[in-house]
Amino acid sequence: MNVGLLRQRMSAALETAMRTREASAIALTADRTKAMAVALAGLPDDAEVEVDALDLPTRAAATVLGFHPEHVRRLIRSGRLRARRIGGDYRLALDDLWPLIEARYREPGRRRVARRR
Repeated sequence: MNVGLLRQRMSAALETAMRTREASAIALTADRTKAMAVALAGLPDDAEVEVDALDLPTRAAATVLGFHPEHVRRLIRSGRLRARRIGGDYRLALDDLWPLIEARYREPGRRRVARRR
């Protein structure tokens, strides 16, 4: 998919969520948009990417999730977050971050994210 088109779709999704006036819908869409924008940072608008193949380094994933990078590494080592090791750091697929982002907006008592295997 074209990066410029993907950015336009993210912007439209955020605009649509803001029209609903539901706080949780706006916040969830904003968090998803932020994650996608961080994954696309530095790419020109005419670049082609596969959305399923987008990934982030540990530090960027921590920024998206609002965690310290070491906490993200602990989540990886404990099996709660899937990642692959490249060089001296981990790379996390963007799709693997969605459950942690969505857990923020679930009802109390249902926040736990299952371990990945």
